[in-house]
Amino acid sequence: MKKLIGMFITLLLLSSEVSAYNYNADFKEGFYDGLITNLFQTLQQNLISQGFKQESVYMYVSTLRARLDRKNLEKASWACVSKYTPEQMQSIPEKIINECFDNWSNKFFFEENADTIKLLK
Repeated sequence: MKKLIGMFITLLLLSSEVSAYNYNADFKEGFYDGLITNLFQTLQQNLISQGFKQESVYMYVSTLRARLDRKNLEKASWACVSKYTPEQMQSIPEKIINECFDNWSNKFFFEENADTIKLLK
């Protein structure tokens, strides 16, 4: 009986640690809403500051925004993102961005949408 209770307590502790970062759907939706908005705003600002014409940048960013598959982005990154606490997301965002989004962003910008770069010229 003691073994059974001990195993139950151990399982309870382990499951509570595993689900500690089990974010709800509202958090996930808000996270990706903010991420996508900031991604395209930052991209647009950076390209304009590098001297690209505003009209070209707008066309480029608009095209990318229309081609973005949110479900694909979430599928490619959520397992990685959700292992971090909200505090870690704020304190080490560069690490999380590099670890969780590098593969997706390289594929999205440089493989799937390589044809859009001509819009900037």
